[in-house]
Amino acid sequence: MEFKNEELIGREIEIAGLLMQQFSVNQIAERTGLSKKMLAAHIKNMMQKLKAEDMSILIKVLKSKGIS
Repeated sequence: MEFKNEELIGREIEIAGLLMQQFSVNQIAERTGLSKKMLAAHIKNMMQKLKAEDMSILIKVLKSKGIS
């Protein structure tokens, strides 16, 4: 996946991919080695960057960008 620099950073792209594979927040935290607090911060940043008001909209936007 390629994103513009003002959009998602590498770690956010990794997290987005895991979200799209329907991993839970707990599973993503365990898989990436991130604390739940740090993971929540990454998800919040992704939502702000992609102008997603909630997780379901975030998933739709990620799908439209070709994340799988």
